[in-house]
Amino acid sequence: MPISRPLLIVLIGAVVALAGFYATQGSRNSTGSAPAEVTPAPQVEPAAQPKAQKATADKPVAEKPAEKAADKAARRRDRAKEAGVPPSVARAIEARKTVVILFRGSGSADDRATGRAVAALRGQRGVAVFTDRIGRLGRYRAVVGDLGISQAPAVVIVDRGRSARVVEGYIDPTTLAQDVADTR
Repeated sequence: MPISRPLLIVLIGAVVALAGFYATQGSRNSTGSAPAEVTPAPQVEPAAQPKAQKATADKPVAEKPAEKAADKAARRRDRAKEAGVPPSVARAIEARKTVVILFRGSGSADDRATGRAVAALRGQRGVAVFTDRIGRLGRYRAVVGDLGISQAPAVVIVDRGRSARVVEGYIDPTTLAQDVADTR
């Protein structure tokens, strides 16, 4: 049975559009995270500087300690934003601690009981505990991206090898402590 000319044109157009879509998706995935190139500013000749300043113009000026700390904090925040987690969580993960994050809902009995179980982990050596609302789940996209969290409360446990797992719903303190101990 022959295919009509208009149907053939539509099919060819669909194939071309699909090929274009896949071609652009592949290029976006391979270069999407590459940093943009920055063109350096042109150098200005220090022609009108006095002799005393000319001698030190080539030497870098030592930063003040407060500026160094502020710059380090800003760089940490930038790395955390790029990593897809809040800075405190990023620091705990970089320090190779076991990270426990509670995503709570509207304050139900399960939220409160699970919150007490998570709070019992505070102060344990090598464990960092964080709590946030389920509505702010997007801030943790690097950690929870593929876990498929669908309800609150949800407890995410990130081990030292940076692999994460989720426990949804209520979890008692003993079971949670055992789950955290098992990840070490």
